[in-house]
Amino acid sequence: MAATKVKKGNATRTSNKSRTEPPWNVMLHNDWNNSMPKVVIVLKKIIPGMTVAKAIRIMWEAHSSGQAIVKSCHKELAELYMELLQAENLAVDIEKAGT
Repeated sequence: MAATKVKKGNATRTSNKSRTEPPWNVMLHNDWNNSMPKVVIVLKKIIPGMTVAKAIRIMWEAHSSGQAIVKSCHKELAELYMELLQAENLAVDIEKAGT
């Protein structure tokens, strides 16, 4: 059996660095249509990894200052969370982080 030699080519690498888009914030706005407990329950139900304590902090910040960041993530996921939260009648929208 004869050994075969593998030729090593001089391949050039192209840059595969993907440009990362800035994160988007899912914003919860204070409203008078939802009770505080309902907001906490909906946040915990919709946002993965949301704890009751964090949901309470977010709800309270929105209640006291008018709005609060629920989640920062890429745009498509932020849009999904916005749609799911709006389906539960919460006042939410998205905006670019840092604006």
